[in-house]
Amino acid sequence: MSELKYMGLSLDEILKNLNRSKEVIDKQEDAICQFRDVILSASNKRISPKRKSTIYLAGAGRSGLVAKAFAMRLMHLGFYVYVFNETIAPPVKEGDIIIIVSKSGKSNSITQIVEDSKIDNVRFLAVCGNTESELALNSDARIVIDSLPQSLVKPEDADIKEFMDSLPRRLANFESDGETKEKIARLPASSADLTNRQLRQSIEDLPQEIRAISNIYRPFELILMGTAFELSALIILDSLVNELMWHLNLREKDLKAYHDVLSSSI
Repeated sequence: MSELKYMGLSLDEILKNLNRSKEVIDKQEDAICQFRDVILSASNKRISPKRKSTIYLAGAGRSGLVAKAFAMRLMHLGFYVYVFNETIAPPVKEGDIIIIVSKSGKSNSITQIVEDSKIDNVRFLAVCGNTESELALNSDARIVIDSLPQSLVKPEDADIKEFMDSLPRRLANFESDGETKEKIARLPASSADLTNRQLRQSIEDLPQEIRAISNIYRPFELILMGTAFELSALIILDSLVNELMWHLNLREKDLKAYHDVLSSSI
């Protein structure tokens, strides 16, 4: 058995979600074409030096990093691009485009951007995980990424035994009395048929500092929080870059001309 078993299980679960990205493209082709065409309508310095519209991107937390990655590619394609909350970003004006990446579409920062940017002829594009969110409902075009339900795996008895055997080392700096050590020794060696009530009874008298021991009996999450959405959004938007390249008749060598060589050399 691999020493990195849970890393492997997590990767398998991530790949399941990423493999569904092709399904997103197939089922939402019309919406994605509309999404693409809005971007292509923006001012592009490769085509004309006149700047009539700017593309802004936003996202909270890790979704914000996905938005920044897409913003970089749009810049390489020749669009005028800014990311919200950067100090150099100019104000949004009529004719601009706002692209927001948000799984819930409900975070305060995102809804505030939508509310504050209600200017005539400002178009909203959404990459989200909730078709009923305010973000999705207020967007001109949207890509909806519906992640698979959270997947859990029950720790195996061998893993529990290994963890329990390592407790003396883990608790070496914890001043536990004999009674506490006896309670730890009586903890079950298996998670099979162990209810939450039984688990609480097993640990309720343990000192607060070591109650986290109970986690070894609980199902283990293979994908953290919004990871599946964020990674799927990243690869879907990256694949959209190639679609945009085709319509702009660009190749990789053309994008390199707009690449930040100075930062890359640091």
